[in-house]
Amino acid sequence: MIYDYMPVSTVDYPGKIATTVFISGCNFRCPYCHNSSIIVPKPARYSPEDILRYLARRKNLIDGVCITGGEPTLWKGLKSLMAQIKSSGFSVKLDTNGSRPDVLEDIIAKGLVDYIAMDVKAPLEGYRTFLTRVSDVEKVCISVDMIKAAGIDYEFRTTVHPKLLSIDDIKKIGSWLKGAKKYVLQGYRYSPDILDPEFCGREFCERAYLDKAKEAVDEYFEQVIIRE
Repeated sequence: MIYDYMPVSTVDYPGKIATTVFISGCNFRCPYCHNSSIIVPKPARYSPEDILRYLARRKNLIDGVCITGGEPTLWKGLKSLMAQIKSSGFSVKLDTNGSRPDVLEDIIAKGLVDYIAMDVKAPLEGYRTFLTRVSDVEKVCISVDMIKAAGIDYEFRTTVHPKLLSIDDIKKIGSWLKGAKKYVLQGYRYSPDILDPEFCGREFCERAYLDKAKEAVDEYFEQVIIRE
């Protein structure tokens, strides 16, 4: 269900001026989620045709479309929307938590996606904080391997704060994802709209901690980026 869209974004799709589409409904419960209002599925506010009409009008400005959530791979209409966006001449980026490798496999095989950003929440043993079903851990592992081998642009990314993850935790993530092209460390930012505002508190993640986290995992990746 398309709950909302951001007409123009310069930050959601690396190297592109993008339209960002928000799909409601998620199977994870991340305490720092900034889109907590759409974790529970909500009635669609926009149709695929609404998005496509907008894109047609802004073809001179928009380079690509970022589909995010929520967790987009839970939505049955995802592949159809991606196919229509691609056939209209736009690049497609998908944000995912990796819990639906079957959907990712089909999307990749059909050439419906140009860039995948997968959120990696914690070392494997720490995933129970975020999951509604423990069985999703194995699926996350499958998705990591699939994305690394897909032959498309991708990034793995982790939200960082000392109350969320220790430097040792981050190093364990690095060891797990070893060999990936791009790893992004995202500094936690407080907002009153996040799912659990008190889980990490009101303090942003300090740059010094992000620098320390980067140093801990540099050896595992071709590129490590800090986003504040």
